Amino acid sequence: MPKTNIPVGKVMSKPRSQWGTVIPRYDDSGSLSAWQVRYPNPVDHGKKVQKQFKPHQEHEAHVWLENEHHLVDLHTKGIQTWVHPRDRMRRERANQMMFKEYVEQWAVEYTLLNGERIAGGTRRNLYLDIAHFMPAFEGLRLTEIKPRHIKNWYDGPHPEGQWSFRRACMRLKAVFRSATTMSMDGSPPLLKDNPFIFPIPPEPDSVREDIPPVTPKQLRVLAENMPDYTRLTVFLSTLAGGLRCGELCGLQVGDIDLDNKILRVRRSINRGHLDRGEARFTKTKTKTKRSVRDLPIPDALVDMIREHLHTFCDLDDPTSPVFVPRRVKVMSQTTLEAQFARARKKAGRSDLMLHDLRASHATLLMLKGGTLREVMNQLGHASEKVAIKHYQRVVAEHQRQIVNLLADEFLQEAYAEGTQTDSLEDIVNVTEQRVRELTRMIADFKQAIDELNLAS
Repeated sequence: MPKTNIPVGKVMSKPRSQWGTVIPRYDDSGSLSAWQVRYPNPVDHGKKVQKQFKPHQEHEAHVWLENEHHLVDLHTKGIQTWVHPRDRMRRERANQMMFKEYVEQWAVEYTLLNGERIAGGTRRNLYLDIAHFMPAFEGLRLTEIKPRHIKNWYDGPHPEGQWSFRRACMRLKAVFRSATTMSMDGSPPLLKDNPFIFPIPPEPDSVREDIPPVTPKQLRVLAENMPDYTRLTVFLSTLAGGLRCGELCGLQVGDIDLDNKILRVRRSINRGHLDRGEARFTKTKTKTKRSVRDLPIPDALVDMIREHLHTFCDLDDPTSPVFVPRRVKVMSQTTLEAQFARARKKAGRSDLMLHDLRASHATLLMLKGGTLREVMNQLGHASEKVAIKHYQRVVAEHQRQIVNLLADEFLQEAYAEGTQTDSLEDIVNVTEQRVRELTRMIADFKQAIDELNLAS
């Protein structure tokens, strides 16, 4: 393109047409750099719609302007709603976007409800869920996927198991829900309707709900077969608050107040938002808000905890880990769970996971008379349903003892008192009195049994 003698910064424009303009733009050297097209926005009056074309695209610029004029004319006559060229381009890209491309972008931008980025195991679980449905849809464009495609996958085999299938359904529905929502920048949704119209499968029964709690002898054997520097973990999880594995790894010296016998749970651990590298203390603290809690330290554990702190920890640094690993700075959940896996075999409890000590704590606490609210505070739960269904086990022997105690004492006392009376009314009065006495006697057990039966 030959240079012109246009002064730097000047704009040479063609005579304005009746509607819209095509304006040449020049660079500092006076060379033509672009053709800028403008026309009035028919929806947002007072603003202009603009688009730039390359120096050799003058013809294309005029053709584009004529096409836009036609669309605006249709809008003015009420025949067709005008859509901004920017949004039209986004829709066109959306029509060409592959499902896999959209999901990958969605996963990268995925955040919690409070806007925080996910990290560690949460991100790992997210990609595991995506992997369950991706093979069925990765060859399709996002806009191509219809309910029939989803039904084929939904009704097909799911060898990963019912829990994983349920989570995959929830993720897939969330992906399409995101595509039907306006973006943060105000751009229109990529899809008009969510094609996932099927019910989310109900929670399957968990086989772990039938695992009995750890016994005193088993706890001793578990502890004896844990490394000395992590032996305390099994006692804390079983007897001092049902700590999660990440919460155990996240304990610091400053979290333990032996003078007041308080254990403060303030953080967990993860491997960062990309789930890579060494374990580190979380900046977002614990799993949930209710997980931040102060727990009473049992008297029987005080000396054990004190000895552990003096043996393995830096007492001058309140941020020093309570459980100091051998090679890295922060104990990882993987390491602690692997140690426990070896110890459980020695205890004859190959069915027991480290997390099951948390359920043992909840169950044993209620058997000793703890209320549901106290158990929830210990575990850091906000949901009664979760506390009952997943963390309290039915102990058959204890349930049988309570039933036998109720029946034996009730019938023995009722009939014994009945032989000393001469009227049915007296028998009834004595029986009612004994029922009240028995009710008071087993008050500490009644609520626990009712709630544990709900979980069975």
